[in-house]
Amino acid sequence: MNLDWLDAFLVYGFFAVVIFTGLAVLLHLQLGLTRIANFGVVGFFGVGMYGFGILYVRVDWPFGDPWQFLVCLALGTLAAGLAGAVVGWLISGMDTDGMLVGTLGFATAVYIVATTEKEVTGGAQGMGGLRFPYDFDSLSVKAHEALWLLIAAVLVALIFLYAWRVHRSPYGRLLIAIGSNEPLARSLGKPTFRTKLWLFAITSAGMGMLGAVYGVYERFLRPTNLGVDITLAAMVGLVLGGTARVWGALVGVVFTVGLFDIVVQSYLPLPREWYQQTIPVLREAVFGAALIIMLLFRPLGMLGDMRRDKLMRRLHGE
Repeated sequence: MNLDWLDAFLVYGFFAVVIFTGLAVLLHLQLGLTRIANFGVVGFFGVGMYGFGILYVRVDWPFGDPWQFLVCLALGTLAAGLAGAVVGWLISGMDTDGMLVGTLGFATAVYIVATTEKEVTGGAQGMGGLRFPYDFDSLSVKAHEALWLLIAAVLVALIFLYAWRVHRSPYGRLLIAIGSNEPLARSLGKPTFRTKLWLFAITSAGMGMLGAVYGVYERFLRPTNLGVDITLAAMVGLVLGGTARVWGALVGVVFTVGLFDIVVQSYLPLPREWYQQTIPVLREAVFGAALIIMLLFRPLGMLGDMRRDKLMRRLHGE
């Protein structure tokens, strides 16, 4: 397959948009519906990525790909889900500030472990040995990356479909009730603690799965892959699009990660020396400024509140 017309950086840019869209959709279920403030997205992302990488590289499996990949992916996802269950249980009784600090502390702990446990994770030097779970001799490296982009897009589409179905289910109405007024939902006999814990564990597992998929694309794991910029990009994209709308995650990420990582970095005539240090710093500054402006002038995001809220206002003549 001849993909000479396709720029390799463009493939990576679209891959980043896909991954951050998936993270933002999962964060939407936590923050937008249930009001679980999670500033440690990159922590669960990292548990899945390193859990998968360690099992894939360090363990001598009696079988090869694709079964080796599938088993390691499942175990890495499970590890992230278990981490989500533990962290969710610890922060269950905290207020919003406590949740933010607790989840941020967890993400920091994951980064420290990835940096210091050199024999297991490779430490600051990183760990290689990851590869795509397929090898077509007729395809170039760029074609393999494009195929992996397509696979990641299918996985994120399934996550998006799940979130979209949740909005239209009794389970989704329970999540919204818990997020709106948890004491009231509890007084009506709803299992608020169990529901929040399961949701946090499942969505954290999804973040870990996306981390493993990201690690395969990178093919070399470093602690620098666990920067706070991952959490910031997912959160800024969701807030800009609208935390209460499942489409807000996609719209917000396209207007942040897509606009900056694809349009700005690929098509603007920027000095080459900027790409090492200036552009990453500028990226975080632009995302932070966009978040502040949106919270000041349109706190509900570009798509606003939920459609059911508008329906209730019309029914009550407001």
